[in-house]
Amino acid sequence: MGSRTESLTRRAGADDSGRRLDKVLRRMFPGLGLSDLYGRLRKRTIRVNGKAADPAYRLIEGDIVSYPSELETGEKDTGRAADPKVAQQDLGELLVLESENLLFLNKPRGLLSHGRGGLDEIVESAMRERVESSLSFRPGPLHRLDRNTSGLIVFPRTAEGGRVFSRLLRDRQVRKRYMALLDGSVESPEVWEDILVRDVASKRSFSNLDENSGPSLLGRRAITRIVPLARGSGLTLAMLEIQTGLTHQIRAQASIHGNPLAGDSKYGGSTRVDGFVLHALAIDFPEPPFNDVPTRLIAELRPWALLRLNAAFGPNIIEKAIVLACES
Repeated sequence: MGSRTESLTRRAGADDSGRRLDKVLRRMFPGLGLSDLYGRLRKRTIRVNGKAADPAYRLIEGDIVSYPSELETGEKDTGRAADPKVAQQDLGELLVLESENLLFLNKPRGLLSHGRGGLDEIVESAMRERVESSLSFRPGPLHRLDRNTSGLIVFPRTAEGGRVFSRLLRDRQVRKRYMALLDGSVESPEVWEDILVRDVASKRSFSNLDENSGPSLLGRRAITRIVPLARGSGLTLAMLEIQTGLTHQIRAQASIHGNPLAGDSKYGGSTRVDGFVLHALAIDFPEPPFNDVPTRLIAELRPWALLRLNAAFGPNIIEKAIVLACES
């Protein structure tokens, strides 16, 4: 006779309450196919409170979900284990605000938002106790910043926080303002409107009128408002507010409109400087999403960006520019 598979149990937490069992199981075991998942429920190898359960059953806090240990072992072997270097990083150094439901962090340049060794692993390591108390909740980023973009990024502390912030994003109730160092001189406020096409092979975004994007007329609308804050030495420090959130939107549109980010060689920026300055400076809400969250949050410029901007324009100009950017 073959050995009997060991069964493990986990308790549903507050973040799981009211969620369908099948959807929670898919979050618990993302490598498990749908047919396999439903088959295990039919064969009762996955149970709730020791009994067979319908996939549509909505969990209640305190429910005990039992499942074969092989499912958890399989998840541990996917390569998603935390990087030891990530676990040693201090989330407090990046913290802008920790509310009951949301985390607002100031991401450094050079750090991925999501992926192996990324900011999501730092957050998950710091919040391990909360993550382990929930079957379905994982504190992934609620929006993305490119690796070399710094600044304000939001993570959920609870499933409710994630739902509320995501809904506000969909309803365009979140204002996101950036500071960027551009080549050339932008003389007055502008609104950039373009249709962008994403080229997966080159990992670049183009205007659908650009010959490099090929013959396709497909694309997505991108809208960015730009306000110049300071000019000098062939450079412009600008505030950019995105009204849509496409991949590389600011970088691509800046290039299309003749003012690429200084140092952004991928999009035609000057190579006189190494790397570009693009910082997610502020997030504004028309009303607080929760009682312990203000209507405006600001992420201070990271030291690397501040050093470069001070050298180009002087510290007094930068202080005034930050105030202007937040009020524009």
